[in-house]
Amino acid sequence: MCDSLVSEKNQLVQSSTAQQARLKEAESALDQSNAEVDSLTSRLAGLQGDWNWLISNDLVGAFEYLCQSESFVALLDRLSTAAYKSGHHDGVHEGYAGCQQTSRITPEFQERGGKLTAEMADALEAVYNDPLPAYAELADKVAEDDMDSLRHMLEVADESGEE
Repeated sequence: MCDSLVSEKNQLVQSSTAQQARLKEAESALDQSNAEVDSLTSRLAGLQGDWNWLISNDLVGAFEYLCQSESFVALLDRLSTAAYKSGHHDGVHEGYAGCQQTSRITPEFQERGGKLTAEMADALEAVYNDPLPAYAELADKVAEDDMDSLRHMLEVADESGEE
């Protein structure tokens, strides 16, 4: 009987030790989960702050940065120049036609109209299809770095625009 009690006691000790080991593992996993939750909560608070900053302060700043970029200005200049030339040509053509002087319109003038129409179409296509490098710069700042670098980039743009 004594041997069975000793055997039972040893089994209880082993069982207790195994349960304590599992309890420690569970506590460790819980601590790790709590640390991850704290980290994610902190990150979420930071992202909410970034979101609030972007919406309240520099969504307009980002738009202005894009509008003042060299590529955007060049695109608008190309479009307005093409529109002006095409409109001027069409106006002269309509003027001759209105005065019933279509015989005075030279073939070169008519050929120029086709070229101007093509220039206008190319400029419009560029507006809709050409990527703006400034947009990629903004996206890269957020993707590669973080919102702080975007803030810095837009603050520098604001300061240079105010002078």
